[in-house]
Amino acid sequence: MKLSRKRFRILVYLCLGTILISLLVILGASINKPNSEATIIASLIGTCCCVVMLFVVDRAKRDRNVVEAVAAENVARYHAIIAASKTGAWEYHTDTQYQWCSPEYFEMLGYDQSTFLDNKPLKIQNIWMRLLHPDDRQKAIEDFSNYLGKRSPEMYEATFRMKHLNGEYRWIWSRGRTLLKPDGTVTNITLGTHIDITERKNMEIDLVTYNEKLIKYAHLTAHEVRGPLARLLGLIQVSKMTKDADYPWFFDKLKGEAHDIDKVLKEITEELSEIDEHHSA
Repeated sequence: MKLSRKRFRILVYLCLGTILISLLVILGASINKPNSEATIIASLIGTCCCVVMLFVVDRAKRDRNVVEAVAAENVARYHAIIAASKTGAWEYHTDTQYQWCSPEYFEMLGYDQSTFLDNKPLKIQNIWMRLLHPDDRQKAIEDFSNYLGKRSPEMYEATFRMKHLNGEYRWIWSRGRTLLKPDGTVTNITLGTHIDITERKNMEIDLVTYNEKLIKYAHLTAHEVRGPLARLLGLIQVSKMTKDADYPWFFDKLKGEAHDIDKVLKEITEELSEIDEHHSA
């Protein structure tokens, strides 16, 4: 049976109290009647309590070793998961503005943890805020400050760009949550992760740009096709209304308008092919 802290303290206090009483009995009996039965009984009781206390302490020590071993295993498993998933972990303390970051946090941005810090205080201003993209800095800081100000156990989530060592900016997906006390109130510690989503974000941006270009081009080309087509239909209508029509002239006009439509359709095909090739690349 695993000893709780409360049971451990009670047993230790009982043993210590019994040993103290036994010593007092032995001391009193040795003065009045040395080698008396009271002295022998007190000695036995004191010895038994010492044995019990040693057993309790040894059991508590073994339980602690088991807990420490499990904790060490969990920490190792945590680091293995973080390393395998290429996820950067971070921890922030609102009362001191202290920010801890795992090595992966810096590695995804091309930095070495020791050289990046360069003896600077582990403050959020020197790490996260320092690397934020100028266009994202204000909103990212406001979003995080608003989350902390709520003092809520809800999930924090944001996307922003951070500067890589090579000068480029990487898209980062940040998530976190504030730890709770046993009574359910929030602490000053928020834990979270960073994941590099640059590739996915660039694909999203390219897709939006691709769709916008298609829509814009569809409007432009529809207007370019509508003109020759309207003139073509008008010529056909005029030829029906005219009794003595100059058909060679009409045929030449129809051929010219059809040629213009064919030219526009070829341009549309070429433009769409270029857009598709760029999107596929």
